[in-house]
This record gives sequence, structure tokens and C-alpha cells, in this order.
Amino acid sequence: MADVFVPLNAFKSVVTKLTGEEDIVYTTPEGVSTIILSAQLTNNSANREEVTLKMTSNREIPVPQVASIDNDGNFFSSSALIVLNKDYIKKEVAAYINFNNNLADIPFGFSQSRYESYVDTAVQAVVDDLILSGSTLRTEKAALSFYDKNGISQIPTGQVTASRDAVDYANILSKQIILNESVTGSDDVVRLYQTTTTQSFNTDLIAESGSSNIINQLFTVISDIIYDPVRETQEAIELVRNFPIPGGDSFSPIVAGKLVLEEEFSLIVSGSDDLRVILSLLESANE
Repeated sequence: MADVFVPLNAFKSVVTKLTGEEDIVYTTPEGVSTIILSAQLTNNSANREEVTLKMTSNREIPVPQVASIDNDGNFFSSSALIVLNKDYIKKEVAAYINFNNNLADIPFGFSQSRYESYVDTAVQAVVDDLILSGSTLRTEKAALSFYDKNGISQIPTGQVTASRDAVDYANILSKQIILNESVTGSDDVVRLYQTTTTQSFNTDLIAESGSSNIINQLFTVISDIIYDPVRETQEAIELVRNFPIPGGDSFSPIVAGKLVLEEEFSLIVSGSDDLRVILSLLESANE
């Protein structure tokens, strides 16, 4: 099928009436960005009518799944043991990923600093949430750091599985480290992948009951969102809420091109079916 021709710039008008429900009065076409030059809402009744305007991106963004996590917090010793070994975890995980990458039929361009940074982000989030009662905020923020504001993964092509594996291995190491036992004593760690940085122990720190479970849940939130994220439509943003328009009067909430809609963004207006909408807009083809 031939590509649809999109003019470089096109002035358009939208004239419509509301239905009493939430009405999508305009959606920016694919391949286009739109400047709303002006918007006028006219009340054709004799009564005062209220109007609400929203903008939605219509994008589905990743959502960290933390609802089932019951974090009591106050896991100070467990958190401290992981902090004591953060550099060790970073070096060991990066070496683990590099080792497995070298076994692949087609290895990707491995970057040690990239994977150490991934681990640093995940581990720091977990240790912060471990000491805060009810907190998953740092973990949620760390999980979302793997995406841009539009919900697009920031992980290089072909490295999603390796990035997930890095977080999973950091999880395994952390749960063994809080026991003050060698990580190779775990059934999940059969060998070490580097020897430049060694595990540290502090027998004065005793892991709190339940900390291993919370550590596992927090790391899993990050791992899951990297590999198989749950996505939800981004919440619409209210521009105007319940603004009263007197009978026979009008309201201009957008003037002088103050609102820009990216492609597939929508303008939603809700109000009485006595309200009419007039939009003046400029559509410009994206490069």
C-alpha cells in the first residue's frame, strides 16, 4: 500500500457538539504534531453549564507491579550487609553477564559500565526501600528508569534478556549475602565469575526475619518490568475542571497556540450537550 501523503503544514478547524459524556473532539493523526491555535466552547443554553478538558497521550506505559508487596521496612541489618557488598555485587554480576554473552552464538557489544550501572540502580533502590516501612517507591523509580517518558525501553536491542538476568543474579547474590555466608554456599551460585572484588562479612549484622522475601519481591518488580512489563494507558491530564460557562456565553481555554499535541494525543471535552466546540489548529508533519 502506498504511503499516505501528509502535507508539511495544514490549517484545520474542528466544529462539533458535546454529548454529555467524555467526548474525544480531536486526535492527532499518525506522523503529525498539532498546535491548537485556539479553542472556543460556546454554551447555547440559558443555564450555566460546566466543562472539563483533558489531554491524553493514548500511550501504554509500563507499570511496576508492587500492589502485593507488604514491606514492613526496618530491615536495617539486611540493608547494611547489601550496601557493604554493593561493589562486589556489581563486579560479580557484570562478569556473569560477560561470561554468558561470550558463550552466545552472536555476542552483543558488552559494556561493563552499563551493567554495573543497571545493578547499582537496582541494588540501591532495594536497600533504600528495605529500611522504609511500607515503601516501594525507590524500586518503582528504578524499574521505570529502564524506560523513557513515553514508555520506550532504554535497553539496547538484543540486551533485554541479559539485563533481566543481571537483576535476577543481583537478587540471588543479595539473598545469600544477608546470611553472612559465602554466596557459593547457595544452590543457585555454582561458581564465581571474577576474583578482583571479594565478598565482605559482618557477623554483628543479623538479617531480620522476612527480609529475604522482601528483597526477592523488590528485585522481581525490576526484573519483570525489564522483560515482560505490565502496561496501562497513561492517565489523562486535566487542563480545566468543571469550569462554569454562563448561559449564552463562551469560554476560550486555549489561545495563541499554547497547547501542542504529539501524534495520537487526544483532546477530550466533557459537558452538556448544549455546548459546542470550535478548534483552530495547525498540523505539521513530523520529520
